[in-house]
Amino acid sequence: MSNVIWICVMMMTAASAGQTAEYTPPMLGPAPYLIRDPAVRRELKLTDRQQPLLESLCGSMDEHLFVLRDQPAVPEEPSALRHVQAVEKAMTALPKILEPQQLKRLEQLAFQYEGAMAMFRSQRAQQLQISPHQQRRMQFFFGRSVEQQEEILQRLREDGLEEMIAQEVQQVQFLLAQQLLKLLTDPQLEIWRQMLGEPFDFSQTRPLSFRAPELQGIREWIGSRPVSLEALRGRVVVVIFRSFANSGGLEDYPVYSLWLRDYNPGEVTILGIHVPRGEADNNPAAVQKTIEAEGLAFPVALDPENVNGRAWANQILPSVYLVDKQGRVRYWWYGPLLGGPVDGDQWVAERIEELRAERPENELRQGTRPAPAGR
Repeated sequence: MSNVIWICVMMMTAASAGQTAEYTPPMLGPAPYLIRDPAVRRELKLTDRQQPLLESLCGSMDEHLFVLRDQPAVPEEPSALRHVQAVEKAMTALPKILEPQQLKRLEQLAFQYEGAMAMFRSQRAQQLQISPHQQRRMQFFFGRSVEQQEEILQRLREDGLEEMIAQEVQQVQFLLAQQLLKLLTDPQLEIWRQMLGEPFDFSQTRPLSFRAPELQGIREWIGSRPVSLEALRGRVVVVIFRSFANSGGLEDYPVYSLWLRDYNPGEVTILGIHVPRGEADNNPAAVQKTIEAEGLAFPVALDPENVNGRAWANQILPSVYLVDKQGRVRYWWYGPLLGGPVDGDQWVAERIEELRAERPENELRQGTRPAPAGR
């Protein structure tokens, strides 16, 4: 499943996670995500003049979308709302970049992307002439779908079958989409088809990525001179947020050591960001002792004020982020790598290999084709 589709499923799941009686569409529509993808840009038939303008626009939204990745579809925190507003303001420049026919096609792609859930948006409901009775039925089916998803989560977790959750939840969500479409009259279905436009194959989209925030506010580096992500372009960078003076997540240390052994530092660089969990952790000597005792021979930055944790919107320790050769965050893993229902160490290792197989940006600019992703 591509990350574009995954984001679509995520938005619906986020909306239902709070057991709300009614579905509220995400504040941000799909367009800010879609215009970032090369396949979507090809579909829009961008000109040479439009390419850099759109790239600049996407770059201006990068940090905001990265911070919003784990926020509810309708965030309530003032800081998150400011990021939403920043994206909405940036998107007002889109009509100055795209031609009317391109904007229309993007709107069609966004409609396909959200599927039947788009009918909950007021603008779409007006276009489809959704009646109050239909709206009540839509909310009824959505509420029942939420109950079914919650039952699946509880049942499969109790049975130790967490790996089946995604598949069964997707089946329930597909059923919901069918129920919503059956509510439409024939004239409404015709309007629906026109709004969809020509089908687009979302499987050709790439995983979403975000420009990695540069490291800042570091009090001290252990085991290295100061390091910047900019200086590491051309390598895969593994960024580990955790307390290196705390006993939690110790089982992950052998995994870090294995990465050090298996990967050439000129290809894969590991960086640690020490985030104190409390005053007891805010001791450089304790961090140094742990690093030496565990043989963790990679740079560790002391971030006592959690400046980087806030910039990366990281709220879980430990967490691992993978930055590609272009300096973009491509994957992340929250929590310990070992001890969960999924082997995080294997998952991360597979994605490191995928990013290693990709060509550096400077080679791509010379006209060479990227290597196939190692999936």
